[in-house]
Amino acid sequence: MSVPKKILMAVGVTAVFFLLLEGILALVGVEPRRFAEDPFVGFTSTSPLFVEDVDTEGRRIYRTADNKMRLFNPQSFPVEKADGALRVFCMGGSTTFGRPFDDATSYCGWLRGLLPEIDPTHRWEVINAGGVSYASYRVALLMEELVRYQPDLFIIYSGQNEFLEARTYSGIIAMPAPVRGLTAVAARTRLYAALDGVIHRVRIDERDSIAVTTLSDDVITRLDASVGPDDYHRDDVWRQQVIDHYAFNLARMADIAASVGAGVHLVVPASNLAHCTPFKSEHAEGMDGEFVARWNQAMAAARQAVVEGDVDGALEHMETARDIDPHHAAGLFAIGTFLAEQGRFDEARTAFEQARDEDVCPLRILGEMGDIVREVAAQRSLGLTDFEAVADRHTPEGIPGSNLFLDHVHPTIEGNGLLARSILDDLIKDLVVVPSADWNETVYEVVEERILTGVDDNDRALALMKLSKVLGWAGKMRDSWRLAQQAVRLVPTDSAVQYQAGLTAQLIGQPEEAVIHYRNAITIQPDADLPRQNLGVLLQQRGDFDGAVAQFRAAIKCARIEKTVEDNRENLGDALLGQGFILYRQGRAQEAVACFEESNALIPGRADTLGRLGQAQLAARQIPQAVSSLEAAFQLAPSDGMILNRLAVAYVSAGRMDEASSAWRKALRLTPGLKDAPDALPRVLAASGRGDLVERLGLTWG
Repeated sequence: MSVPKKILMAVGVTAVFFLLLEGILALVGVEPRRFAEDPFVGFTSTSPLFVEDVDTEGRRIYRTADNKMRLFNPQSFPVEKADGALRVFCMGGSTTFGRPFDDATSYCGWLRGLLPEIDPTHRWEVINAGGVSYASYRVALLMEELVRYQPDLFIIYSGQNEFLEARTYSGIIAMPAPVRGLTAVAARTRLYAALDGVIHRVRIDERDSIAVTTLSDDVITRLDASVGPDDYHRDDVWRQQVIDHYAFNLARMADIAASVGAGVHLVVPASNLAHCTPFKSEHAEGMDGEFVARWNQAMAAARQAVVEGDVDGALEHMETARDIDPHHAAGLFAIGTFLAEQGRFDEARTAFEQARDEDVCPLRILGEMGDIVREVAAQRSLGLTDFEAVADRHTPEGIPGSNLFLDHVHPTIEGNGLLARSILDDLIKDLVVVPSADWNETVYEVVEERILTGVDDNDRALALMKLSKVLGWAGKMRDSWRLAQQAVRLVPTDSAVQYQAGLTAQLIGQPEEAVIHYRNAITIQPDADLPRQNLGVLLQQRGDFDGAVAQFRAAIKCARIEKTVEDNRENLGDALLGQGFILYRQGRAQEAVACFEESNALIPGRADTLGRLGQAQLAARQIPQAVSSLEAAFQLAPSDGMILNRLAVAYVSAGRMDEASSAWRKALRLTPGLKDAPDALPRVLAASGRGDLVERLGLTWG
């Protein structure tokens, strides 16, 4: 028998064997699996996103469950899909949700407005199922619910949140690219279902020895559990496992949709490259102090060269720093920014991409993850919109930034419109959408006007302020300040917006600008407590204690919560201490006493306050009170020679000479330099014309 015939016979025998095996498994009731489960994460519980209800007209609908409103938009759609209806679910994270706004301005909202205008032959139902902070494994789990609702198409924009939640992986989870396609075919066989069931039972039996992360139904991010990005550190192994899990989830989503005959349209997410500094930078592992010092020296030299206008020198020093550590995200971003300023945009883009991918707190989709989206779409013959490429084309320099994005990943309203239009173009190309014969470009203009007029300046400003707060909390103060400035330009008459602008200016070291914004906030809303508190702090720092005291008193009076009262009582106590000192030096001893007494009442038990109070009481000739205050101060600070010296002066004034002499000698032992102090007891006595007491008491003379 010839070799080709032998091969053909072997293939035929193998096929017959598997067909018989499939038949036997069918007889014993084994059903093929529609899609694989996620073996890497589990959930303590899952509650549905949509619950059945009745609308105001008595029709049965599915609507967003009340307990999901924190992370999802309110949505509803009929339980029974009407004839001719096409039901589209938009999946993903906060971009799909529509942050910092909501569904109305999201790309889903744009699609909902555009589709009926472009293709009126269908009844389009566009449902926004984007969940804030949802990563791909949560999106895939949600799809398991949504396939029960007669979907026709899933549009998936996912990849920005993969590193948000802490989880662990056991072993290597990489899935070779060809397997992503073969699994989809194999999963539809009964043999696969039987073998997978055995493996699943083994996994359950060995659950205690395998690291499977169990997550709560609600998202709890690593950022929520720490102070911004502090919890993040360089971990190349975990990073690769997250990337591989992302690839697995994209393939799993395609399987889930295919199980009910629904289509999938993937989107390659885009992000802000030019105007988003990395969230956290760390030097490469293994870099010792010498290398770090050399890197710092090179970057310092680069900054100095920039100041001096030495372009070539600056770039040379930056490249030296990059050679020392090619993994430091902030250093790479600085190189990108400098190259862009010199018009060297191709090189700048490369540096910006490296900065994004080296971010130790990666809150933007990594470059290789975008490639995975393209790869899965090609292998599974799925629809694809490459929004990263679209964003590049719609930026003159090819480096997307604040022209399309409000922050690191969330598009502007117009950016969402561009995304929706790009998705539509690809749906038309794939014949999913069939435009009407009279369709033209004015459709986009009509829908754009409708969406933009639904958002006023106040809405935009509040959304920008929300983003500013998030970025500030994440430690990106410059970006936070930039957004706050945009918000205040839109709505300068809003006290909260002025306060946020002041806060960010204060935190980036612009106190004069912050004072202006805080004063504006107070003018707009006189009972605003936080602007008064922060203004008081800045006035105190510049030495305006009268102004600070006035603001802290007002903040206490206007306080909305007890903590504000407590904070400003302490602030007021400190400011009164400064105010009292100024009054004392002006010779207004009685007024100084009043300030120190109130400060002591607000913050009792501070030796410095009691010491200053005693000194002012001496000047005001309140001798018994001065002795009492200074004795109390010394009890709190028994090693403070200065306080004991003042007590010695008080004892002399009270006629308690032996105690004065003893206190002075002890003060001198505690603080030998006291003999040269202007207010040392011997000098005070000599200045007051009682030099005779110096000899009589045997005091050491300075």
